[in-house]
Amino acid sequence: MKNIIFKLHILGIVLSILFISTFFILQPLFCYSLESKLYKVRSIKIVKEYGKSLDWSRARNLIVSERVGEDGYYHIFLMNPDGTGEINLTRNKAGSPQKHNGNSTWHPSGNYIVFTAEKENDPEKNKEWAIPGTGFNCDLWVMTSDGKKFYQLTNYPLSQPFKAVIHPQFSHNGKKLFWAERIKRGKSFGGGWVLKIADFVIDNRGPRIENIKTQEPGEWSCFYESHDFSNDDKRILFSGNLKSGQTPVGLDIYELDLETNRLRRLTQTLNDWDEHAHYSPDGKRIVWMSSTGFNIEWGDISGHHWAKYLKTELWIMDADGSNKQRLTHFNTPGYSEYMGGRRCIVSDNAWSPDGKSIAALVACESFKGRLSAKIFMIPLE
Repeated sequence: MKNIIFKLHILGIVLSILFISTFFILQPLFCYSLESKLYKVRSIKIVKEYGKSLDWSRARNLIVSERVGEDGYYHIFLMNPDGTGEINLTRNKAGSPQKHNGNSTWHPSGNYIVFTAEKENDPEKNKEWAIPGTGFNCDLWVMTSDGKKFYQLTNYPLSQPFKAVIHPQFSHNGKKLFWAERIKRGKSFGGGWVLKIADFVIDNRGPRIENIKTQEPGEWSCFYESHDFSNDDKRILFSGNLKSGQTPVGLDIYELDLETNRLRRLTQTLNDWDEHAHYSPDGKRIVWMSSTGFNIEWGDISGHHWAKYLKTELWIMDADGSNKQRLTHFNTPGYSEYMGGRRCIVSDNAWSPDGKSIAALVACESFKGRLSAKIFMIPLE
């Protein structure tokens, strides 16, 4: 009997060791799949019933975004974080382009806003391809934050039908401007893109960019989208399908060290759509949007047809890519933000200056199949 008890005791110890070892080996997987609640989202509320891309000024505590005007083009507006005090910045303003304006981003001083603008002589037939975030036949412009003075930063020839400019981003010291640009033809939206970084100069001639440098990380001609600078301005955050053969809808989040060219892959899902990544104000966290967990069955993704299938949520992770957690559940029953079965795409987002809230753009599908965007405020605990 003692021998049996002793053997059972030894067996219990072995099983305990196996359980503990297995737990620690699989702990990252558990944290990812079970969404360990390191953060809690308080009540999510709608700030605006419309919007496109957005940015939140740390200097002025104001949000800049876009809306479609009566002319059918996107125009830029300014508002308080609660949605009040809306001010039109570009519509019918002298010196401002009057077709699609968007992808607006704040200079850290709060005195300037850079944006993409469709060329005035772009044919009407190209209107769909020049919207902010697609950016065909667009240039970079900058305006004073009161919308009174406008300066053109680039002037690309209209004869390049594949040319596109999207998502400019400022460094924290305000001396660099970072954007994604299409410079040659590629398959669908998945090729022919580069990342560009330039000096942003302000003097008695007004704002301008100089010393433009090009970055093309990855294994093939792919898509890039520019997202953010690290707090020390030594690294950039972007998304792209950098792996050879990776589908354009399989974007991952990357961090590139500008001094060493060291590339760090922060999400590693070949078939999930990861995009719109931004560092928290203290630089310790990254918020981004992801389709992880939805197992989307993609059909035709040419043109803008990918929008018929995509659905995403807002996620958060540590700056090194660890501790990934889903923050929102617009597509999941049982949560307060659930949209009743309507497919939702969480996209561009911006941290509040104090890092306690996130403003996010969410496009939800109507029962007629159309996507309608709203700006939501997402407070964190």
